[in-house]
Amino acid sequence: MERPYVFMQRALLTFKAAGLHPPLSGFAEEDFWLRLWVERYGALEPQLFNRCVKRLAGERYFPRLHDMDAAVLDEQKKRQQARRRTQERRADCPEPDLFDLANSQRRVREIIEHLQNRLLPVYK
Repeated sequence: MERPYVFMQRALLTFKAAGLHPPLSGFAEEDFWLRLWVERYGALEPQLFNRCVKRLAGERYFPRLHDMDAAVLDEQKKRQQARRRTQERRADCPEPDLFDLANSQRRVREIIEHLQNRLLPVYK
């Protein structure tokens, strides 16, 4: 993340807005918590971190570090499975590229000729 403190502060606001009260009793503890989360989750991609925060915001209690660790692992597994599925689909598809320009132009000409022959009057 480029600005991890901003993301962590937004996560804290998200949890508070969801009604999850943090077990922090002052500015010093909140600052310590933010630094800890930045050290631990600052290297994550913003989308991955935001998905984890949204998921944990629906919980009953304020998330602990092991809750966030579990959510991160789960999201990373989901992402890896999705990548693996797309790679398998691409490997299973022996058909030519769908965006082959020459093949597309030939197919468009065939369709136009077919429609012209179909729509021409029977008599001439």
